[in-house]
Amino acid sequence: MPKISVVILWIMLVCLPATDGLAQYFGKNKPSYRTFDFELSQTPHFNIYHYLEDSSRVKFIGSLAEQWYNYHRQILMETFNNRNPIIFYRNHPDFQQTTAIMSSIGVGTGGVTEGLKRRVVMPFSFSDYQTSHVLGHELVHAFQYHIIEESEDLNLGAISKVPLWMIEGMAEYLSVGNIDAFTAAWMRDALLHDDFPRLEDMGRGHYSPYRFGQAFWSYIASRYGEQYIRRLFSASARQGFYYATEDVLGITVDSLSAEWRKTLSRQLLSPGDSTYTIIGERLLSTRNSGRYNLSPSVSSDGKHLVFLSERDVYSLDLFLADAQTGEIIDKIYTSTRNSEIDALEFTETAGAWSPDSRYFAYVAYQKGKTVILIQDVKKNKPHSSISPDEVDALSSPTWAPDGQGMVFSGMNNGVSNLFYTDLKTDSVSQLTHNNHACMQPVWTKDGNYIWYITDEAAPGQSIFFPGNFNLARYNLTSSTYRVFNTFPGAGNLNPMPLAGTPYVFFLSNVNGRRDLFSLNTETGQMKRATDYGTGIMGMTEMSPALSIGGHTLYYSILQNGKFQIIKAPAHKLLENATPVNHQPFDYRAARLTPYSEHFSVVDQNLIFRGVINADREVSLKPAEPRNQFKLDYIGNMAAGVMTGRFGTGMAGSIEALFSDVLGHHLLYGGASINGRIYDFGGQVALLNQKRRIKLGVSVSHIPYRMGYYTYEDNGAEDNLVYYSRRIFEDKASVFSFLPLNRYNRVEAGLSMAHYNYRYEKIDDIENYYPTYHNSGKKIDAPEGFWVGRSDVAYVFDNSRFGIASPVDGTRARFQFEQFYNGVDAHAILFDYRKYKFIRPFSFAFRLYHYGRYGSDRNTNRLTRLFAGYPWLIRGYDTGTFYADSTHNSRNIGIKHLIGSSIMISNLEWRMPLSGPIDIAPLRSSVIFSEMVLFMDAGLAWDDNSHPVLSLTTNSDSRRIPVFSAGMSVRFSLFGVIVLEPYWAFPIHQNRIFKGQFGFNVFPGW
Repeated sequence: MPKISVVILWIMLVCLPATDGLAQYFGKNKPSYRTFDFELSQTPHFNIYHYLEDSSRVKFIGSLAEQWYNYHRQILMETFNNRNPIIFYRNHPDFQQTTAIMSSIGVGTGGVTEGLKRRVVMPFSFSDYQTSHVLGHELVHAFQYHIIEESEDLNLGAISKVPLWMIEGMAEYLSVGNIDAFTAAWMRDALLHDDFPRLEDMGRGHYSPYRFGQAFWSYIASRYGEQYIRRLFSASARQGFYYATEDVLGITVDSLSAEWRKTLSRQLLSPGDSTYTIIGERLLSTRNSGRYNLSPSVSSDGKHLVFLSERDVYSLDLFLADAQTGEIIDKIYTSTRNSEIDALEFTETAGAWSPDSRYFAYVAYQKGKTVILIQDVKKNKPHSSISPDEVDALSSPTWAPDGQGMVFSGMNNGVSNLFYTDLKTDSVSQLTHNNHACMQPVWTKDGNYIWYITDEAAPGQSIFFPGNFNLARYNLTSSTYRVFNTFPGAGNLNPMPLAGTPYVFFLSNVNGRRDLFSLNTETGQMKRATDYGTGIMGMTEMSPALSIGGHTLYYSILQNGKFQIIKAPAHKLLENATPVNHQPFDYRAARLTPYSEHFSVVDQNLIFRGVINADREVSLKPAEPRNQFKLDYIGNMAAGVMTGRFGTGMAGSIEALFSDVLGHHLLYGGASINGRIYDFGGQVALLNQKRRIKLGVSVSHIPYRMGYYTYEDNGAEDNLVYYSRRIFEDKASVFSFLPLNRYNRVEAGLSMAHYNYRYEKIDDIENYYPTYHNSGKKIDAPEGFWVGRSDVAYVFDNSRFGIASPVDGTRARFQFEQFYNGVDAHAILFDYRKYKFIRPFSFAFRLYHYGRYGSDRNTNRLTRLFAGYPWLIRGYDTGTFYADSTHNSRNIGIKHLIGSSIMISNLEWRMPLSGPIDIAPLRSSVIFSEMVLFMDAGLAWDDNSHPVLSLTTNSDSRRIPVFSAGMSVRFSLFGVIVLEPYWAFPIHQNRIFKGQFGFNVFPGW
């Protein structure tokens, strides 16, 4: 379950000095492309929200949920007092648009469970096994939250004491079990390369919390018993993992780490694991690419290869390489260049080449659908796209040998089948019609057959459980298909027919690992072509990892926590292959703990869930959805009373976010007080995000307090006097925003605010004591006034974030504001930022302008703009270099940086300093930082002054640009806040002034 961030509705204010410099904001969008009309179906323990047209699929979800509930209840010894909500989407593109979860949904996120409402939110996958696994995993999280909330001595915040690998690993163990060849391969790889973590290191580095966490809980269940799963989890929530281990298990963390590693080594390693030889040559590895080189797809002529890699560190992109040498030629896809695409589908699908090797087709998310994008590889430009309305989602395109059409795996109502699309007419026809998954299709070179995988049992196959997949072949001439009896009980994936031969290569975990096998379709004989200690695999269990070009195979293999792409001649693989019979899946080799004749309760449930009670009837009844507001988030809770020389005051704050179960409506409230009772501030906002255009209203009362000291002559001596000024803003706003896609949006707002003042004076401050002076003396203040404002903005942001600032891409915001009600003025905001990543450095440029125009642009009702804030120009905020308020030939006055309009330009060179070893020279899993060399420039002007083309001036009316240059270091503190100490040298009047030290508390612009 990924981290779930909470969105707070910030209402931008006009009158703050910093507002005009910081009101602009960026960030990627979470667009809604369609409106979902949810229905509610209830089972004994769940409220299932869905919009499915097929009632049988609703029953399937209900039966599955109740089955998982019974399984988890046996282990965790917990029951639900109220029905737990499950929100089901028909496919992943719809799931990415969910409003139930506020954070963005990544391509690799299979489901999410949030804590306060315990909502499980997820889509259908392309196979029932994958859907079942994700549901079982997420329901474990629902149980975890329930256990904590129902404990008398715990609250929901206690889950933060439990390490993420314990939380996710527990969900994986209870939904996958102890028998898992995929996780076993990761453990074996870590052990072979002496990279197996201690328990205290599990949360650091590249260790997957899912894989290593699952292996940990498998060991706990095997060594101590499944009854210890809940005990250890609950104790960890109370006192932290380290103390809980000793109290519950009676062993130290260090000893537990050593015992776990020893047990896994005995179970998973064999003498030949450290001496195996890779067949073929390494084409792509860290030597010439990244750590993760995945999903190879070789062109029809065998000259080029497209693959996935994080070669440029900060994202997973599609690269084009020479298939013979591995030389990187170009990028096919990257988010900073393909901004019309919301995301690349990279988890369980590979691309396909046209027969003439001119075009490459891949799957992406665009406008709320999965689409096939066709790239002209020769020009490296988009050529066309395929977005059929006949399917909810699609995957794994394969090009017809004649180039006239494509076949892909398409899904409707949670069931996948094979579909054909004619590239000339755009017509779509369905090839297979059944309730079994049809995935990973690939066309034979003669055009007669399509190979694919299915969760349908082969004739006479008696051993077939959830997670088992067979090879199948569709005959285009007869419109029939045949399921081949390969390895019973195994996951047989990624078929690749060898042109001109009866052989089909495929991947299987039949031996408890993931190796390459071949099937002779004429004789039925199967052979094992590889015998590797780790495995031929991809990012997930179902990820494609194999491609054939001519008579050469390309496959990705896991080694030392990295993925390499190997090139191997097919004849060599066949020559070295060892004949094998139709043996069933070897459960012993795939176990994460030593073999036992008696399966654990978890393993028994998981192995036989497809046989026992798989289709049992469950009580399912329709109900009317209720849009009740319930708490999503509460924070910033603090309160206090203080007393001292200057009197008594109060301080405190609280904010809360409420929503309905589907997240269509959000209600935000916040309150704060700091000082006197009239220093109270509060805000309430309501947002309707059910439809594509999001609409909101807000009301607020916000006090702004400022003051200063001065000496006044009281007749006898100078008297130190304190003046306190308060501005109270009462504001009502209406706002809306329309995300056009992930990177573009339009915003609009309308507000009316009333400002009034309270001025106080405290005399003789040096002798002030509350016994004699209970409060300051109220003095005359300006009359209050009303100001109306409307604004509209266009925002673009496809930037890619690095350690503490963006490193690649573009950000832009163009905004127009109009003021009303006695203020005849309008404002224009222009903010353009460009980032260029040249590994490992990044260059950043910003051009920023905010200007007020109109007859009242200099009115006192609008706070003057200051260009010297450190987030605009560093080195000009301390005032130590200002001579006074006047100019001379050697300096400038502070007024020079104040006006009704400002123009800012910045240039930075950014280099990672500490962090992951892949990008930073100083390796650290705790301190993430970057070093920055910068040059800032700025200019301010108003009605009484104007810019001049000069670098010197002796008059405030003749404004020249000011500059600064220097160095800074940005520290990212746990991804929450960025601190930037800097040393800047102001430059103006043709002089370089003494360096100024300053501090920023913002991410890099």
